[in-house]
Amino acid sequence: MEDILTDAEKRFLGWYGLGADDVYDARGMRGWLWKKRIREENKTVALGTPCGNGRYRLRTRSGHCVQCDPRKLAFQARHSAEQYVYIAGSVSKKLIKIGTCKDVPQRERQIRAERYGGAGDWNVIFSVRVQDAGDVECRARSKLNGHAIVRPYWKDRIEQQGVELLRCSFSRAREALMDAAQHYKVRDPWQARLTYRYEFDEN
Repeated sequence: MEDILTDAEKRFLGWYGLGADDVYDARGMRGWLWKKRIREENKTVALGTPCGNGRYRLRTRSGHCVQCDPRKLAFQARHSAEQYVYIAGSVSKKLIKIGTCKDVPQRERQIRAERYGGAGDWNVIFSVRVQDAGDVECRARSKLNGHAIVRPYWKDRIEQQGVELLRCSFSRAREALMDAAQHYKVRDPWQARLTYRYEFDEN
């Protein structure tokens, strides 16, 4: 890989603590295939076809040009980190939330204090630790698109929109999450007692 990278590409990678060993050669490959292989080989950046702006070749795992927008690398790092994907529930509002965090008890306290989605009684009722946690979270929520809702709440005196909210049962959310994580190594699975309280009507 070292000999097919340009000096400018090597310098760019070096600025972000990366090298040739972090690059997957995706040239000439179909998008779906290299996006699968780059994860299997645990590479960070793909070398692909030149982008339409600066004719740059380095791309994120999702296909975005990192030389046009280096912030994509930071987003990818958060997205692909090994963290907890959790399911939280609010009995008072009959809501389910799927999210990602490093510290489950801290996140539970945070969403309660913020009254996320207008609820102050959030409890984390299920969690797993998994690589590419952000990707697993997004896949799980995409499976539940038909149950997604948006609720306003206030944070730092500014009205926010809760966009990770679901009107569904805990069982359905758990099934979607585990299906999304089926190709990943799942660690530290945990489930609360009395989850039947969160089997909300989905109508």
